[in-house]
Amino acid sequence: MGCRRTRGPYSFRQPHPRCSLPCRTSMDTQRIFRHSPQCFNFLFGRLALDFDVLMVGDPRFPGGTSTSIAAEVAALAGGGYSVGLLPVAGPVLKYPHPVNKSITQLVEAGQVTLVPRGEPVSARLCLLHHPQVFHDYPEEPWRVRAEMTRMVVHHPPTDGLGAGTYDAAAIHGVVTDLFGDVAWAPVGPKVRDAFRRVEMPPPLTPDDWLNVIDCDNYHVDRTGFRPGRPVIGRHSRPDPAKWPADRETFLKAYPDRPDIVVRLMGYGPELDQIVGRRPAGWRTLPFDAMPVRTFLAGIDFFVYFHSPVWIEAFGRSILEAIAAGAVPILPEDFRPLFQEAAIYAKPDKVAEMVLELHADPRACSRQIAMARELVAERFGPRVAVNRVRDLIGDPAPRRSPARATKRAALFVTSNGVGMGHLTRALAVARRLPDTLTPVVASMSKAFAVGERDGIRCEYITYHKNVGLDYDVWQASIDREIGHLIAHVEPSVFVFDGNVPYDGMMRATRDFPHLWKVWLRRGMWAPGTGENHIRQQDLFDAVIEPGEIAAPFDRGLAQINRQKTILVPPIRYLRDDEALSREEARDDLGLAPDDTAVLMQLGSENNFDFSAARRQVLTKLRGWPGMTLVNAEWLIRDAREADPGPDVRRLRVFPIARHLAAFDFAVSACGYNTFHENLAAALPTVFVANENPEQDEQWRRAHYAELKGAALACRMHNPLGLDRALDRMLLEDERAAIRDACKELPASNGAVDAAEYLANLAYFRR
Repeated sequence: MGCRRTRGPYSFRQPHPRCSLPCRTSMDTQRIFRHSPQCFNFLFGRLALDFDVLMVGDPRFPGGTSTSIAAEVAALAGGGYSVGLLPVAGPVLKYPHPVNKSITQLVEAGQVTLVPRGEPVSARLCLLHHPQVFHDYPEEPWRVRAEMTRMVVHHPPTDGLGAGTYDAAAIHGVVTDLFGDVAWAPVGPKVRDAFRRVEMPPPLTPDDWLNVIDCDNYHVDRTGFRPGRPVIGRHSRPDPAKWPADRETFLKAYPDRPDIVVRLMGYGPELDQIVGRRPAGWRTLPFDAMPVRTFLAGIDFFVYFHSPVWIEAFGRSILEAIAAGAVPILPEDFRPLFQEAAIYAKPDKVAEMVLELHADPRACSRQIAMARELVAERFGPRVAVNRVRDLIGDPAPRRSPARATKRAALFVTSNGVGMGHLTRALAVARRLPDTLTPVVASMSKAFAVGERDGIRCEYITYHKNVGLDYDVWQASIDREIGHLIAHVEPSVFVFDGNVPYDGMMRATRDFPHLWKVWLRRGMWAPGTGENHIRQQDLFDAVIEPGEIAAPFDRGLAQINRQKTILVPPIRYLRDDEALSREEARDDLGLAPDDTAVLMQLGSENNFDFSAARRQVLTKLRGWPGMTLVNAEWLIRDAREADPGPDVRRLRVFPIARHLAAFDFAVSACGYNTFHENLAAALPTVFVANENPEQDEQWRRAHYAELKGAALACRMHNPLGLDRALDRMLLEDERAAIRDACKELPASNGAVDAAEYLANLAYFRR
């Protein structure tokens, strides 16, 4: 296997067999071919993905930009146009974000096709979204050919005080070098006006590229105002610039008075620095705390005022409010865009106007109906379809797109002493879509268990397993992982472990296009991991599997989440993979009516559970109708003492598949076992592994006991284990624990993590 770490830039100038024009390409400057499709396809060796419209932008924006892209995609797809999306991780978002849900839903519905990294793509019209995404040249070739390109300008080049927000001339230089002639299309009159203050503005389109909205998606049936006081509100990100700049203006726009209710979604601690003490009459919610339509259904008036520093490029949230039947009250400078669809006032007139309108429901109903009609006409889906038709004509005849090359995700896990990291990585890997092939390389001796799911698995030597000097081993894994990356050519590299090894990180640095993700559980012991937490800066993102015991997490990881994507608890099994009680008992050969007890005390490679095992055997042996089963870990180093002929041995993976066979368990409290047992509603006595290398398992167990979902004891208290076993022998006690387990959240974060990685694999830097 040859190492392909270095790939130099290349360029050439020569005529191609299917094109008489000489073409030159430079992989340094990313110059795009602007000759025939045949020439383009010849250069890249196969047919390109081909669309009517290609969207190029960052679909992770949490606000209006992504929502606008999604609305336009839906409109164009509904009009018969084929639409592709080339995701770009722009520099605007400093920390990792998942793909906006509205765009994810369109991908899942087949209304837009994600363009894989490295795939050639052609389009009749290419729409670049948000100038700041294109501030720098990309790190890898995009391989795009477009007949026509527009920059959709979602953000003005200056703020409200005239200070520049981005260098439009420099960005225009980048995009014209990449795409040829590019005209800039402001999304509204405020953006267009801001370009008058730019010394060297780019060429602007004659008409604004207005946002579009399908009013039916936000429609709320209203038969007039609800009884009682009028309700005013708004939703927005908690960026202070998007809200009034001082307390006085804040309280004029959103008054604190007994005859008006104020509801604000997106109000965060950042705004308390402006407002100070929050008025008692305000009802505040975090950003995106509920669906926008649900929030808008609960207000009568949508009041939108912001800081003088901010220029609202469009005001998509205002469109949504009108579609939902709320009356917008806005500053006068929104009039050129929304015209008669809104009411215009200064902040000190808001309360007076709200009470006056609320007292005249008929007038308000006429205003709402007229506003909805105007919005449907000026901003409806047909607007998007018509302007694209004006540029490129009707949709092209559909043809099957070229088959995209499958990408790979490389998972590397530690696990010199256990299987937790390997199990968690496999849980995510086996849920990846068909477009992303997982390869798992683990330091666990049980690395091959993933092959039963068709996952390619490799073994990486762990220094303790072979007595290798630590520094020598670091150099070894640098070479080993480097060659593995060069061979697999993954789009995404995922490390599941507590310590990102220096040799491993040196290997990844040789592949600058590679997305690097740390899959890192919490519950770190206080005072540990200070050196390791800094290593998160070497990764593009951190995925943290959720903890049912999260309120008891006091480690460094839970206060260092700048790069963290939080997902629900990760479990290996899918919901339909667990056997029923009858199936599991039949598979294990257990009598239907016996009381079956599972001992799952881990590998014991770094903690001795033998005293707990002996205590369980002594306590439960001889009980009538009692069957004891001892789970043996696949990677246990030491030979386990024979528990006796009356104890069954269980050596399977995953054990979670058979949990329904048992009446209760005595178990170590590692992350995976803990969450699988609670998800299976298996009454469990958790006994923590308290080796200093481990996470705070005893706190995890203690939290579950406080919730009534388990019993807990510690190895230094054998009487505690004895009492817990006495309680577990009572059916009423077990039933109460099962009921408490069923009240816990059931989501599996492996699905969310796989979705995030699958989307990340499409992104260009």
